[in-house]
Amino acid sequence: MTPTIEELARGLTEAQKRAVLEASDMMSNHDGYPFMTVAVTSDPWPAGIAQFLTLKSDRLTPLGLTLRAYLEKTHG
Repeated sequence: MTPTIEELARGLTEAQKRAVLEASDMMSNHDGYPFMTVAVTSDPWPAGIAQFLTLKSDRLTPLGLTLRAYLEKTHG
């Protein structure tokens, strides 16, 4: 069963929440969706939230962007 956005948000560490909320917009459009980078944290991301980009940053996926919007509404 696929977790809901609320369940994904509850499963994030505080460092992961902070990283998602502080994501940087690197390009307004890349591969059909915004290209936002997020700092790598010591805890692995839940499946589908981010993709490897560099050793210091990952790229939020469309699911990660949805999670970010949810966190902005509930924690922002």
